[in-house]
Amino acid sequence: MDLLVEIVKEFLLPGSLPFLLFGLLIGILLLYRGEKWNRRGKCWLTLLLLGYWVLSMPLFARGIESWLGRGYEPLEGQEIQGDIDTIVILGGGSSTFRVGEFERNVLSEAGILRAMEGARLYVKMNEPWVIVSGGTNTRAGVLAPESEPLQDALLDFGVPASRILLESASGDTYEQALNLKRMLAARGVERFILVTSPTHMRRALAAFEAQGLQPIPAISAQHGVGFLENSVAFLPNADALHASWMAMREIVATLYYALAGRF
Repeated sequence: MDLLVEIVKEFLLPGSLPFLLFGLLIGILLLYRGEKWNRRGKCWLTLLLLGYWVLSMPLFARGIESWLGRGYEPLEGQEIQGDIDTIVILGGGSSTFRVGEFERNVLSEAGILRAMEGARLYVKMNEPWVIVSGGTNTRAGVLAPESEPLQDALLDFGVPASRILLESASGDTYEQALNLKRMLAARGVERFILVTSPTHMRRALAAFEAQGLQPIPAISAQHGVGFLENSVAFLPNADALHASWMAMREIVATLYYALAGRF
């Protein structure tokens, strides 16, 4: 079932290149079936064009991301209670590049921004523990645990290695909740700060709370400064299309978690 969901998220979601190609194939086949199917083919291709135009509009991308992340704000220093001494940062994607004996693991935009938020909170607290969570995903090209480049980013941002702990066995948000539950219990941690992207926070919180955990939500930035800044709201934009597709993935994942009883 998990594999089926991964296939749907990667290939059958509006906004992805495979979905566009499948849609074009269906439309062309309808056109070639003869005059009876000609109108249906034209309607299908027109809807496909309009759909991708909407998904690639910066206005739509910003809107759907705002809707997914509604209700959450960055955590400020005065909101952090004195007894909180643990920050958990969830991985947001990475890629592994290997050539011969060389290897480099590179975080996605979401992963980098989450690490930045974790480092910002670390400075505001009294030397908390920072747990970075993320394993491998060969289907997505993550051949080394995502926790490793997350740790490297935190080191670059000034968090000392002595305060960083790694959870490197999880493959998704549900497994992160399971693995971190054991890890936090072993350290006697009841309440902790949970760092992830605004669009991912609702699903992450629900998954962690379902395990009896008590996370305090702390959203990172959704994008870096300047994202879609100079774009025209109604004109197609590749970055906006990718953002819309990622939002659609999150919606599908949330629905699956609800149906599978992971909340």
